[in-house]
Amino acid sequence: MASKYFKKLTTRNTLLTLVFFALPFILLLVVVDLEISRLIKNQINQQLAGAVQENIKTIQLFLQDRLIDLGSVARLDCPDLKCLGDKEKLFLSLIQEKKWYDFIFIADLDGQIIQSYNRVLQGNISDRNYFRVSVRGQAFISDIFFSDITGTNVMIISQPILNVQGKIIGVLGASLNLNYLYGLLSDLRVGKTSELFLLSSEGLILSPTKLGAFPFAEKAFAGEINPHKGENGVITHIDYRGQEVLCAYQRLPGTNIYLASEMDLKEALLPVHRFNRIILYFFIPSFLFLVIISNLYSRRVTSLLQKLTSNLARALDECRERRRQLDLINKELENKIIESDRLARELQLSEQYIMHLIDSISLGLVGTDLEGRITHFNKHFKTIFELEEIQRGASIFEIAPVLKDKEIEEAFYRVVRESVARQLLARKLDRGHGEEYFNLSLFPILNGDNRLLGITILVENVTEKEKLRAKLAEYEKLSALSQLALGAAHEINNPLLGISSFLEILLEETPDPQKKQQIEVVLDNVYRISQTIRGLLNFARPAPPQFTKVNINQLIEDTLSFLSHQPLFKKVKIEQKFYPQLPPITADLNQIRQVLTNILINAAQAMPDGGRLSVETSKIKFEDFIQIDISDTGVGIPPENLKKIFDPFFTTKKSQGTGLGLSISLSYIKSHNGDIQVKSQPGKGTTFTIILPTRQKGRLQGKKEEVIT
Repeated sequence: MASKYFKKLTTRNTLLTLVFFALPFILLLVVVDLEISRLIKNQINQQLAGAVQENIKTIQLFLQDRLIDLGSVARLDCPDLKCLGDKEKLFLSLIQEKKWYDFIFIADLDGQIIQSYNRVLQGNISDRNYFRVSVRGQAFISDIFFSDITGTNVMIISQPILNVQGKIIGVLGASLNLNYLYGLLSDLRVGKTSELFLLSSEGLILSPTKLGAFPFAEKAFAGEINPHKGENGVITHIDYRGQEVLCAYQRLPGTNIYLASEMDLKEALLPVHRFNRIILYFFIPSFLFLVIISNLYSRRVTSLLQKLTSNLARALDECRERRRQLDLINKELENKIIESDRLARELQLSEQYIMHLIDSISLGLVGTDLEGRITHFNKHFKTIFELEEIQRGASIFEIAPVLKDKEIEEAFYRVVRESVARQLLARKLDRGHGEEYFNLSLFPILNGDNRLLGITILVENVTEKEKLRAKLAEYEKLSALSQLALGAAHEINNPLLGISSFLEILLEETPDPQKKQQIEVVLDNVYRISQTIRGLLNFARPAPPQFTKVNINQLIEDTLSFLSHQPLFKKVKIEQKFYPQLPPITADLNQIRQVLTNILINAAQAMPDGGRLSVETSKIKFEDFIQIDISDTGVGIPPENLKKIFDPFFTTKKSQGTGLGLSISLSYIKSHNGDIQVKSQPGKGTTFTIILPTRQKGRLQGKKEEVIT
């Protein structure tokens, strides 16, 4: 009986385990499958719609260009249509060389064709829609239709012909070269069954297709109802081959022509079917594994229940053994109490020794227990921290709040943990008298058994020594940097002068305007390098800025216009928000432009995968200062580097930077009596704020100056 019961219990536990674990797993797989399938379908729809939109833009641009071509020819310098004969060569070149048109014709106000090019046309077009629209003074683009005059399919664009007085005297029309128009279509899909074609509002295919439909002979769909409705959409329907397809379409603006991108639904949904198979392949082994694990687990539970009776007896034996162990622990505790009494006596002797030792030390000394409560101190400690009274047992970090510093507390508790002395040299503390520097030494107090009893802290005020050492280090650093900057500037400036001279001569001697423009771009960058070299010289041997009136909004716009064409800015979206009433300021144009260039390039380099660069100008209320905010959405600056970014030669770009850009920028802004502020959050972005006075001190307020942009 017991055996049958345990077998039933095993089966029941197996089923319950499967229901408990397998049901959520199955639901999760179903949800994941549905969500991934939806995402894949949306992606395919977006790809088809994107192909249509890109081609619509291409065709629309082509048609607008052709309207502009005809519009420029349709404005005459004479009173009637006779002078249009002088433009015969131009019409023939548009037909034969550009291959944009099949033929061009001219009609008078009665609709009678009086002249045609590349094809002999006769007849009256007064009943044509394009003629009626253009004779009223508007350009027109027709649909693709069969012309009874030419006997072929045509697409007509027309413009009103204006004489020298601006009066409409006729209509100029041209039939687009449909093969050229079809050649503009670019199927962006790679699928075997994808195709892109034009169709009319009635659903008639107007252009050749990849899969062999006959233009002007077949409909793009099976049945009588056209599924292509409205301006655009993505639909599923049966095409001219009888295949179910996924179709994205959009109406060509100003016409009744649709552009459609289709793909067999079976091929489009192939990634979904593949994903479903992957889910199935994953589910079957997992379910089988879960069945095996559930059965093993149930057998294990049943086996444990069978052994419960025998284990109860064993548990009683373990209880007896634990009681015996508790007796041993009690004896050990008694020994610990005795040991504690001995340690208390030793501690009392140690305290007496410490009291004598404290009085013999000239430095500030304080002793604490392991929790930071004061046990001993000397008079010099009270003098250093200007303490009138110290209560033994009080926390040292509350008695002397200036010591409540994260690094000091970490050092204190590390000595407590490791029983190893630590030193904090030249630690900067602020006691309300300005910044002061202290040497702190923390020593563990051990008894004869190497048991840690407390901490001894020695404090020495080394403020004057540190100030003198910092000044000497700064002088040495600036001296070395000045020598390095002067040497580098002179070594670069000499060959740069030769390059600029050669480019200037080449600019004068080159007759080709395009080459002249290219040389001017290179020469402008050489001048910019020269300005950077001058910045190095100014850093090593500062020269006074050359002040002029500067339009900051225009200067920022010009700088962004130049930088936006650089590869570094290709993925960067630039936003500008200029204060419209921003006054001109007195500044050195080249220095301020160099500062903007340095900060903008740093912002772009902080967004290697693209992002948003925002530049905003504003006037500071009630003050003669303007403000420039440059923000990016890049990687940000770590807090430990934020105070170093303006130090010369400090860089995080390794081989890609010199570390001088922000240092020189700060020196330029300081020479303008301005300031640069930085705010940054790692992973979110950085904002540089430049503050500049509208006028420089000592300059004449009423003096007229040229505003330079």
